[in-house]
Amino acid sequence: MSDDPYWNPGPTDEPSGRFSGGDPLVTDTFEGWWHASLDVVQRSWRSVGLILLIGVVLPRWILGAYNNNVRTPDTDVAVTDWGTFVREYSPGVLAGFIGLVLGLAVLYVSGSAVLGAVRTAAAEAAGGFLSLGEAFSFGFKRGGKFFLWLLLAWATIVVGLVLCVLPGLWAIFALSLMAPAAVFEARRSPYARSIQLTHSAFWPALGRLCIVVLVAIAANLLIAIIGLLLAGVWHAVFAGWLAAILTVVTEAVMALLLLAPMIWVLAASLCTYAWLRGRTEPLSATSLSAEASGAAAPGGYTGPGEPGHPGSPSPTP
Repeated sequence: MSDDPYWNPGPTDEPSGRFSGGDPLVTDTFEGWWHASLDVVQRSWRSVGLILLIGVVLPRWILGAYNNNVRTPDTDVAVTDWGTFVREYSPGVLAGFIGLVLGLAVLYVSGSAVLGAVRTAAAEAAGGFLSLGEAFSFGFKRGGKFFLWLLLAWATIVVGLVLCVLPGLWAIFALSLMAPAAVFEARRSPYARSIQLTHSAFWPALGRLCIVVLVAIAANLLIAIIGLLLAGVWHAVFAGWLAAILTVVTEAVMALLLLAPMIWVLAASLCTYAWLRGRTEPLSATSLSAEASGAAAPGGYTGPGEPGHPGSPSPTP
């Protein structure tokens, strides 16, 4: 048996080595990271896309439809003083409370779905597979704790943006790897672990994650602006009931358009996490998938192909 901890006992056209290009997730160069993220999209877009569609897009569509049709004021109402504005435009305490509960529920479900999607992408990168039920079961099992960490991250970002923009931007960067950290290192704080990883190679990580964050922000802003403009047009031109229907349909289309950049953002975050951890420890797609499942790879095996799944090579003793 080779003394190389990254030795691959199975047949492969790639030379042995963590950074040889043989691992689908762990890379060294920016070019390798870029291609690895695109490969994740190409390999897992169906399974990951379905998880995100059910767990992220659909809940966001429901929340958006509620906000636009229940909490949006009637544009035909003319007001001349603040008291009239409050009476006519306020959605009421009950509607506001329902909106808050619905928003928190969407955050929990979406966070759980992202965890399941990351787990699925890692398993498929290692040559394994996860069913839709297994992915959601994994996500919801860890989603409770992750939800609390998401609330803390959201508060950190908001406070940072309100007090001074730069701390908020730093928080967005530093906390961008919380999802993969929660998937693969369940015993550690994803909040602290994300900060630690992003600062272990600050400038290279900043370059990669700036691209990820900018793509996410640009896609969300562009699609949100288009959706708001169309909703305004529907309410201005058509009757109330027809405007409401068109607004709901518009929300559905806008949510679907977000799915494509969402898949790549998740893939790029996963590859960034794998790259940062791989700089300091033996790591591969197989070992990551084993960590997520709570089992160590047999014999310390870290080569391509997840043990226990069809088509994966067996470790050589």
